[in-house]
Amino acid sequence: MAAAVVVSLTMATGAHAASHEMKTDDDNPGGKLTFNSDGDKTKVCDEQADGWSAVAYVINPNGSTRYSLRASGNGDCDDRSADDGGQYNLDDGTYYTFRVCLDHDGSGTGDDRFCDSARWQA
Repeated sequence: MAAAVVVSLTMATGAHAASHEMKTDDDNPGGKLTFNSDGDKTKVCDEQADGWSAVAYVINPNGSTRYSLRASGNGDCDDRSADDGGQYNLDDGTYYTFRVCLDHDGSGTGDDRFCDSARWQA
């Protein structure tokens, strides 16, 4: 019985995973970004059939883009996690900037619109 109490207390004081969500800033948000620090799970979804794609960026503390995601078409999503390795495995305890936008032409030329961003801890 005492061992069960110790295990329970240890788990309760361990690392806490945080889940976050934000949407694009248009009147009827067409893009959604979610992030869960448990496993560095990042997901972007296109939420409207309007000809715009939802794009998301994970930005390093130094301002460089670590990686991006794109979802094109109503209901389409793109996701990555630490399980994918490399740049998708974020450094625990580090704050990254997450940005979600809409892109109309898919050119990747920086003409994103209706962007929202936040700093979240991995």
